[in-house]
Formats: sequence, structure tokens, C-alpha cells
Amino acid sequence: MATATFEEELLRAPTYDFQQSSPTPQQGPSFAELLGILNYNQGLVEFADNKAGSLILLNSLLIAAVGALPSSGSLGSFKLASVVLCSAAVYVCFQVISSKEAPADDSRFTKRAKSAEDWQKSDFLFFGCINKHKTGDDFCRAFGRSANNARCRAVLQRTYVIAQIANRKFAQYKTAQQITSVALVVWVAVNLLPFAAV
Repeated sequence: MATATFEEELLRAPTYDFQQSSPTPQQGPSFAELLGILNYNQGLVEFADNKAGSLILLNSLLIAAVGALPSSGSLGSFKLASVVLCSAAVYVCFQVISSKEAPADDSRFTKRAKSAEDWQKSDFLFFGCINKHKTGDDFCRAFGRSANNARCRAVLQRTYVIAQIANRKFAQYKTAQQITSVALVVWVAVNLLPFAAV
């Protein structure tokens, strides 16, 4: 199955018409604008995951190609270096795919946990927060009782968490990309060495 490009993901995100519904300074941002920001950042997370998946495939192909070469003389050490580099890149790519919200550091843990609890009560988008309600009726009542400002704040807080995840994923992807580049250089050297010895 082909992975979607970032442009395709961006085109799938809900659009926001600035001319039709530009909020006044007293009104604040509209809920549609907030969801657009959230969806944009979620699209970046998915884009990073897709790129990491592609890099895993490339490194797997490199490992298979290196394994097919004969391991005679000095080629053996180059092959080992190439496989180790590709394996390291695959590991970092798996870290990209499995990346989630960073754990809180111990010194601020209680303060951060209380702050997270406050806005998560009004987070009606994330399944983990929705699931904290005992029944569907309980969820509906909580949504009905919540203020619009609280819901907007929860969407912005959720967007911030997703943006942090996206930032970490792209940083890890960059590391995996650099390791793969070095592995490609080693792979090219492995392929050229037999011709240089002739």
C-alpha cells in the first residue's frame, strides 16, 4: 500500500476560509480554526511515521543486498559495518513510529499531572479522555456542561502535545536519515572494492 505524502494529507485536512469567518478580536479563534491547527499537526505526525516506514524499507533492502555479496577478505568488515549502520537506522525509525508524549520529569511531575488533569476534563477529541467517562450519557452531559472556552483550551493543549510529538519524530527521523546516508556510502564502497582490487 502506498503511503500518503504530506501534501495529500494536507489536502485531506479540513479547510478554513479566512474571508468568510474571520473572528473578531473579542471572539477569539473559531473552533474550525482550532481543529484545522490540530489536524495540520496530526498530519505532520503521520507524515513522519510514513517517512520512517519508507526508511525502514530502504535499510531492509540494503541489509539484504549486502548479505548477498561474498564475504572475502576486507569485504567482511565493510559488510558488517553496513549491516550495523542499517540496523541502527531501523532501530531509530522504530523509535520514530513508537514515539509518544515525553514523560514528565520528577521535579515537576505533580504540578504537571494536575495541570494535565484540568484540561483533559474538557478534551472531547482524544479517545483516552473520552473513555474516562463511565457511559455515553455521562460523556454527553460533560460535553453539555463544558464551556466553549474550556473546549477551545483543551484543543489547543492537545495540539501542543501533538506538536511536541511531531517535533521529536522529525528529530529522530533526521538521525535515522543521517545513519542511512552513511550506510549507503559504506554499501557503495562494498560494491566498488572488488573492482578497485582488480
